[in-house]
Amino acid sequence: ATLMRIPSHSPISQSYGDIASLSAIKLVTLAPELDGSTQLIKELTQKHSIRISLGHSAAPYDSGLSALQAGATMMTHVFNAMNPLHHRSPGLAGLIASAESPYYSLIADGIHLHPATLTMAFRANPQKCILITDSVEMAGLPDGLYPGHAQIPHQQRKEGNKVTIEGTDTLIGSCSSIDECVRKLKEWSGCSLAEAVQCATENIANMMGLEDRGIIEVGRRADFVVLDDAGFVLETWLGGKLVYRRK
Repeated sequence: ATLMRIPSHSPISQSYGDIASLSAIKLVTLAPELDGSTQLIKELTQKHSIRISLGHSAAPYDSGLSALQAGATMMTHVFNAMNPLHHRSPGLAGLIASAESPYYSLIADGIHLHPATLTMAFRANPQKCILITDSVEMAGLPDGLYPGHAQIPHQQRKEGNKVTIEGTDTLIGSCSSIDECVRKLKEWSGCSLAEAVQCATENIANMMGLEDRGIIEVGRRADFVVLDDAGFVLETWLGGKLVYRRK
């Protein structure tokens, strides 16, 4: 709770630091129902060119709509850490199909979202869908019990790609990789591999307004992966140099 801030009660410098610190921030997720959030969105987007995403929120649909109109352009891991989609009260998740057409991220790990839910959300707007892993610090480590930290002051239980608070079913995060998420989206939604990859590359670059990466074309950074037909990584290239090849 000591890490939480109400926008109307906290000057920007208290939450994000001085101007030099602000220049390093590219994306902020906030809850649009908090007092002062609309003004904060306008200030961060207009004065500091920071992208605003909506999430970790209990906001109703109308509050989210107002936030988009104020300058927010994205939603963070839709359906998770927000009110569920209801046919009479859609909440933030309902904004996927709104006229404002925000970008939205989905955790395609098979834990945070049911395959049918993932498919429904992806098909709503494939050009605005972004895949994320929600992976935490236990990714790549053996299953077992791990210590908590300032954000999660509890023991953490890792079982496969699932991490929960010890003794509960409360999800902390995932241990999936982004290529796993690409393969799952392809499998569950029936989309092509190229369409799934777009959600982990081009759509992200477009959301962030980046024109030096995201697709393979002359003049852009030569950062890319080579996949086999099933979506497994064969090679990774950074700056035009091979840095990984599957043995």
